Amino acid sequence: MAQFKQWALEYVLSDDEPAQLEITKKAAKEIEGSRASSTVVGNWAASVQQWMTPANADDDQMEDGDESGSGDIIARAKVLRLIGFFGAMFSYDHKAGITASAKALRQLYAMKAFKPDMGAGILDHVCKIKEDFRLQTAVTRLEIYELFLSLIQDPAVSSELKHKYGSSCGFVIDLLQLFQSERDPRNLMIWFKIMALLLTDYDPSPEVTEEVFKVFSAYFPISLRSSATPIGISAEDLKEALRSCFSAHQRVASLAFPFLIQKLDQGDAVTVAVKLDILKTIKTCIEQYDNPQASIAPHIEKLWSSLKYEVRNGEVKETIDETLGVLRTIARRLDGTKAYKLDVSLLKAYVDLVSRDCRDDLANPTYTKQAGLLLMTVISANIRAYVLYNGDFIDTIRQNLRQPKSPSHTRDLLLLLNSLLKTRMELFRDREHGHPGDEESLRTESRTNLDTLFHDVYLPIWTDKTKEPVPEEKDVLKQVIQGLALLVSQQVLRPDGTPVLLCSDSVCSEICSLLNLTITKGLSLSSNDNEAEETGLEDEAVLALRTIVMNYTNGYTEFANRAKAEIRKRDWASASEYSLNALKDLLSRLTFIGCSEIPSNIERDTASQEHFSPLQHFITLTASLLEIFPLSSQTSSLESTRTEEGLSANAHVISSLHASVIWFRDACEAKYGKDALTSYAAGNQNWLDEFRQLPEDWLLQMARGERASDAGSASLKEDSDVYPQFLKLSLFIVRSLYRFASSSSRESWDERALVQLSQMAALVVRSLDEKLQVSCNLAHEAFTFFRGSDDPPAQQASSDLPTGLLTLGILQGLRPGALGGLYKPDGEAERFMCDTSNFGHSPLRESDIRAAIGAVLANKYKGGPSTSDPESIVMKRVLDFWGNWMKEATTSPSPTDSATFQAHNTIAMNVIAGAAARQDKHVLNLIPALHQAAASPHPNGEIVAKSLGLIVKQNDLLTADNHAVVKRFYKQWAYSHLVKPLLQDAQPGSKDSQAATRHRVAVLSVVSSCPFTVYQDDLDLLIRLLVTALNNRAGLSDEVVWSQVVSALEILVEILSNEPDALRGYLREVIGGTTKVYQECAAQQQGGGVRTTCRKLVLQVLGAIPTRFEERHLMAYSPPTQRMLAVACGDPVRRVREVARKARANWAKVV
Repeated sequence: MAQFKQWALEYVLSDDEPAQLEITKKAAKEIEGSRASSTVVGNWAASVQQWMTPANADDDQMEDGDESGSGDIIARAKVLRLIGFFGAMFSYDHKAGITASAKALRQLYAMKAFKPDMGAGILDHVCKIKEDFRLQTAVTRLEIYELFLSLIQDPAVSSELKHKYGSSCGFVIDLLQLFQSERDPRNLMIWFKIMALLLTDYDPSPEVTEEVFKVFSAYFPISLRSSATPIGISAEDLKEALRSCFSAHQRVASLAFPFLIQKLDQGDAVTVAVKLDILKTIKTCIEQYDNPQASIAPHIEKLWSSLKYEVRNGEVKETIDETLGVLRTIARRLDGTKAYKLDVSLLKAYVDLVSRDCRDDLANPTYTKQAGLLLMTVISANIRAYVLYNGDFIDTIRQNLRQPKSPSHTRDLLLLLNSLLKTRMELFRDREHGHPGDEESLRTESRTNLDTLFHDVYLPIWTDKTKEPVPEEKDVLKQVIQGLALLVSQQVLRPDGTPVLLCSDSVCSEICSLLNLTITKGLSLSSNDNEAEETGLEDEAVLALRTIVMNYTNGYTEFANRAKAEIRKRDWASASEYSLNALKDLLSRLTFIGCSEIPSNIERDTASQEHFSPLQHFITLTASLLEIFPLSSQTSSLESTRTEEGLSANAHVISSLHASVIWFRDACEAKYGKDALTSYAAGNQNWLDEFRQLPEDWLLQMARGERASDAGSASLKEDSDVYPQFLKLSLFIVRSLYRFASSSSRESWDERALVQLSQMAALVVRSLDEKLQVSCNLAHEAFTFFRGSDDPPAQQASSDLPTGLLTLGILQGLRPGALGGLYKPDGEAERFMCDTSNFGHSPLRESDIRAAIGAVLANKYKGGPSTSDPESIVMKRVLDFWGNWMKEATTSPSPTDSATFQAHNTIAMNVIAGAAARQDKHVLNLIPALHQAAASPHPNGEIVAKSLGLIVKQNDLLTADNHAVVKRFYKQWAYSHLVKPLLQDAQPGSKDSQAATRHRVAVLSVVSSCPFTVYQDDLDLLIRLLVTALNNRAGLSDEVVWSQVVSALEILVEILSNEPDALRGYLREVIGGTTKVYQECAAQQQGGGVRTTCRKLVLQVLGAIPTRFEERHLMAYSPPTQRMLAVACGDPVRRVREVARKARANWAKVV
């Protein structure tokens, strides 16, 4: 150590270079000759530490205190001597000190006393290692690469090197000789960066540039061998780094392009991956080189000659797409930039070159698509190329379409034409983001070729192919339909820069007529005519017409009028199933076309007096549907329609109105964002008051362009937001239909039509904010159906099914705050929730509707101060009423009819469910009565027990979308009060076996509707009940038995999914019980729905067991279970067979 310190001191103090060199040799030999080289190197590094300063040290730490400036000179001298000391280490054949020397030099470079000329000295010193460099470890070489990178990219050092070496860049040759054999991925990443910097920041001569190119091009194409040790560098990283060398500067262009083209032209010897690498590298070069006139233009012919075959004869989509990307990039570079356009002759020469080679191929069906792709790529690359050549391209396609070789040839030509029109739309849309000259080019564009496309190309083909289209020609017609939509969507610029539609109104109207005929022809056919008819053309026409009417808005009015005329021609009173399906298809298409997108406000060359509104298609559609409704005044009774398949004609109309609201709401969300659906403010307006001032046919008058009155104009302000306007119109439609449906004449309304109207009302009402719901008093309208004092009263009997559906539609969409007025003591809500009046012809269906209303009213109740129920007594009275009713119904010696009791019991359970969802405290007072009723030996007791699950069962009405009040843990709350007290009493072996049986039914009914986490702490008690339910069914009616079995199986499925270990001690009972259930279900042919569900659940349970337990627990049960599953694979129901096959496969592994 002392020896190294002495040598270091002598080195620093010596001014004689030979003496310094001699000291360096001594240190090197000492390091080489030592066995513990690491220790010696450490001593050597410590000996020079006192002569070095950290990167952030001040200069005065190396000064001797001389404030006259001599300290700077001394500091520089010390740094220079240290550079010489460490640099000399690279002159000898050794390894131990190179890493430390490189690190020391990097630290010296970071010192303030370091000067640019020292950087050149460091490069000279390090390059003296020569051949020994490749013998160093990868880590050591990495230190040297990082040292060189720091120096070369330093602006001051770079300037010094340029001044010293000039264009000869002598140091570059030394670097190339030193690093040219590098193979380590980490080192290569830095080496490629160094070479790119040498080409970019320096000015090497052509000879030096060629030498640099030879070095990095030798690595191309580069790959990376897989390694067990991750290095954090991927093959793509290496490719990108090497690619940056090729694209570093335009001076490489004369070398890079011939090299890459030669690589590409090797044919089958080039793999797809290498070919993609070549193409990406060419594209990067084209994008990065400056001065494309000199760097790119001279190589275009050779590039084209090579690239065109990749598309013309290519089979791999990736290489074709990448090649087209290269050709497109060439066209864009030859056009110029947003700020500066190149001379147009460069672009013309390039497009002419492509056109000459491809134009003739358009007449050859084999190469039509490929040639068209090549032409399209370069012509559509920028606006200037498009304006210059679109006419010639369209003329060439038109000429070939006059003499096509085959239907597929026609299809490919049309596809190219359509692609050109689509590309033109994209260029037109992006015109404002380009060079100012681009918009001027579009303004002066010739319209002749585009104007004549319809009559010269599309119409003749349409006329010829639609007579008797064969399957091959249907693809041609689809291309024609797509082309018509694209043609109508084209826009041109007026001299003042205003965009207008290209096609005249007459052409647009004629196109719409063709498509309208295609879409409406289904009504003109019979089932025999349409047996083999596919809907592909009609579906294509629907999409095309939707695109058209978004631009040519009059087209939708024409379509709606034609559809109305076609519908009115037919008698819908006794329509066939085929006719009703055709009507459904037509109305659904009419709705989709008009309401799934919001139209655009594009001017037309023809002066139009019509005012544009984003809502005009919605208004046209809804007015048209209201105008044709009802299609028939003779409908089946409400009872009979429930068993019939499909909807009536009138129901289809109402369903389409409902769909129009859904479509347009989604369109608003798509265009204006989801916030627009919730951020609008209607204030305290009362839209219903405005509606009362309007005529009943106000919507029809607006659709015809008439203004009904000043009030009508005010009710749809043209400057207001679209979404509130849409909601107002929707509410007007709901109001009109409600008034119609609640009138004395109901022949036009069957149940399905009323259901659609109810759902539509719910959608509209729940979209309104609370202030608007309150100001319109919609809670009151739920029972009056928007009928005023001057109107005949509506039928309001709660037993009336239509009335119930209409009431439910409004109530379910109301916010709790808007319902407050209904909860007065003895008010509407209380009377409705406590209604036990008689039912009509279908008690179960009517009870479902009344139960749903009861659930909504009970859930959205809010009592207390500042409400209509200040004492909070309404819900207490309602729940007490049902508690007393159940007590009486389950103890009366003369029981009511079972169906009637079940209907009223459904209402009671749903009312309780609504209150339980918000954890109403009065529910707790009712629970003893529920327990007592469920345990009653009375025949109605088991009905109560079976239906207790309704209290916690998932209810679509009690959701956030419907503004219901649902507490997060209400099911845990209900379980703890409703089920836990019964668990012990329900266990087998209880004193009162009949009560235990009923309690078991009640427990399983509730638990099957709860999440697993609610009851997982009581699994031991529950599993005993499950086993009993599967094996013991005494004392229960057949309906309750199978309801209990379904609940038990559903719970078993949940337990197997979440905590199967709880069943380990009950495997014999579970497997035996489920097997017995399946056999009984399979033996009985009646009760198909419930028994099918049982069979499927049994197989799910059995199929899950082998996946949850070890084989040793299942060996004894495997043979009989597999025999049963083999039989189950022949189950008559397909979905059951699928589960059986999976279960059998699982048990087959138990050997």
